[in-house]
Amino acid sequence: MTNRLQVGIDFSQKGADFCLMFPNGQPLELHRAFDNSQTGYSLAKQLMLNALDSYQFDGLDISGEATAFYWLPFFLQLATDPDLSPHQMQLFLLNPRWVHWFKKCFAQDDKCDQRDPYYIAERTRTHRPQVGWSPQMDTLPLRFYTRLRFHLVQNLAREKCYFSTFLFLKASAYRRYKPFSDIFGRTSQLVLTHSPSLDDLAALPVHDLAHHLDALSGHHLPDSLDNARKLQRAVTESFALNTSLTEPVQYILDLSLDLIRFLEHQVRQVEDRIATELSSQPAIRQLTTIPGIGPVFSSGIGAEIGDIQRFLQPAKWDKQRQKYRSRNLRDAEDAVAKIAGLWWPRTNSGDFEAEDRRLAKTGNHYLRYYLIQAADKMRQHIPTYAAFYAAKYRQTTKHKHKRALVLTARKSVGLVVGLLHRNEAYRSGEG
Repeated sequence: MTNRLQVGIDFSQKGADFCLMFPNGQPLELHRAFDNSQTGYSLAKQLMLNALDSYQFDGLDISGEATAFYWLPFFLQLATDPDLSPHQMQLFLLNPRWVHWFKKCFAQDDKCDQRDPYYIAERTRTHRPQVGWSPQMDTLPLRFYTRLRFHLVQNLAREKCYFSTFLFLKASAYRRYKPFSDIFGRTSQLVLTHSPSLDDLAALPVHDLAHHLDALSGHHLPDSLDNARKLQRAVTESFALNTSLTEPVQYILDLSLDLIRFLEHQVRQVEDRIATELSSQPAIRQLTTIPGIGPVFSSGIGAEIGDIQRFLQPAKWDKQRQKYRSRNLRDAEDAVAKIAGLWWPRTNSGDFEAEDRRLAKTGNHYLRYYLIQAADKMRQHIPTYAAFYAAKYRQTTKHKHKRALVLTARKSVGLVVGLLHRNEAYRSGEG
């Protein structure tokens, strides 16, 4: 057993709770609380330095739980601290799920800041992670931008659903007959904000309405007469809204459309930032050579994966050969897929083997989102992936598109890992 000081940290917005223990599991400091600030960091560092000097430890293992971003400034400071680096310090960032399930190995205990640091340190001491944490400052800014875009897109989708709810009150058949190809297109927005009721437009002769719609669109409608007929049909088939509700419903729709336009503008701004940041990431930029994958999806995937070499370490136990071997790209592919939640855990007991294997859906949901979105583009532009998607689509009777798309995303992980590892552009025929 190596003589290394074990430190567990439970972070919160205001504080950082510490537990220091010996390599045999005996607590040295069961609980010490510090502020999650520069002053608190200095005091915590002095506590660790005193313990290292007093007990002649050979090294230092510091483990923290990934709670929001409360851990990040503290860890960044630890990683660059010149006073701690001579002590062979290693940082470990633990998934909160690991700690949660690890605590179930013990008798029921309090869930409090005084006890949690102990379990964090004990988890690393008994189940040491294979790879430590490193700042990866080269991809961290890009990751911030891609996660911000994910956040904005989710808000945009939620706001559009909210808008659609009140659109049903204004014109219940509008989405059914689709007068315009895009409900949130410019011409559709102008029609929906023209007046609290669409009856005035529907009352126009169809040719006059067609000319009016053509003018609203800036003469971009390919068949304004067809749009006019569909709009009149949608108004005719819609329920009449009580006059006392027309004004508040229209007011909500107008404000919701303003917010939708604002969010769309923010998404475009963030995408411009992503494209700019991507110019300094040559390895991730290789992913843009995949047909259909632009800078946004490439950045989202590459920023979450980070340095691909970390998935090739350390050695892996080979069950067939009964010895350790170097990890290969297939091992790295499986690891990335597992982090993204694109794997199907087995369930068996004795002679029983479950036939249904559900998608894990755990891990990095940002990576899973960008992989699935990218797979949807790849199956539209790459024949191999189009054929794979079509085959999986035919093999099931329910959730055809979702199932086929997730399986296509899992297939694409191998291509992504290969390009990142070799730092080369996509070539048709590989994958």
